[in-house]
Amino acid sequence: MKETDPWVKGYLHKTTWYNPDYRSWPSGIGFIHKPDGTEILISDSECGPRNMDEAKQHIKPEYLPSAVEHIPGEFWENREMFGNILKKHGVTHVLDYEYYTSPVTIEKYLNELVD
Repeated sequence: MKETDPWVKGYLHKTTWYNPDYRSWPSGIGFIHKPDGTEILISDSECGPRNMDEAKQHIKPEYLPSAVEHIPGEFWENREMFGNILKKHGVTHVLDYEYYTSPVTIEKYLNELVD
């Protein structure tokens, strides 16, 4: 998505943003993308590696994230922790084509997760 998506090329490459990943394990629940190219994988107990050691065992080196942030338990039960991870890394926008046609602010995304 990163190289071809017009939102990423035109705007998001200048900011820190998150995109959920709806594929199956080991892709985790999504990635935080930073302007310097750093990618942080977010995982939970149902999806993805718990740490970089597990990531190295299951993810091809060319797709290996820079770090893993793990949410113990299931994502839906730990939405507050998920939001805190996004905020900790300075996420400003979310690109989630399952629910939105364009990027949304982190505030909008997190508020709608609670509803």
